[in-house]
Amino acid sequence: MIEQAKSRESSDARVQMLLDRLEIHDLVTRYYCAADQRDFDAFLSCFVPGTLVDYSEVLPVSSAHPVEKVTAVIEAAMAAAFSNTQHFMGNHSVTIDGDVARGETYCLAIHQYIDPSQDQDQRPASALRYIDRFVRGDDGWRIEHRRVTRDVGMFFASRTASVSQVE
Repeated sequence: MIEQAKSRESSDARVQMLLDRLEIHDLVTRYYCAADQRDFDAFLSCFVPGTLVDYSEVLPVSSAHPVEKVTAVIEAAMAAAFSNTQHFMGNHSVTIDGDVARGETYCLAIHQYIDPSQDQDQRPASALRYIDRFVRGDDGWRIEHRRVTRDVGMFFASRTASVSQVE
């Protein structure tokens, strides 16, 4: 009986770990989707209010600003410069310890300028890493601290899609 109880506890803990990892993965995905959809209320809901973030490698901000201020900078920059963005989440690792987790997520961010003459047939892109600390609260997992690094900045050639008919 004791071994069965321990096995059940161990199984329950593994299931909870998987659920936590999935919730954190969904949180990070919601963040990227909210940015691309310009839904800055949803964007902010991914963070604990007042979270200090370091976006200094990708934005003209210092290294420790509250997320609310950085969100306003991101929103203004996107509105002024970019018609579309796409953030693709890649490698994602998470280590969970109770109600706290640490994670690192790779991201490829591609942007399209509003003014087509500005891009000179190029699309700016960045290979980024988001280094996060997450906390679980009453409303689920949220980002409690974030640092963004840009590992590679590049440009992709734009392409005018042509429509061909299939016969």
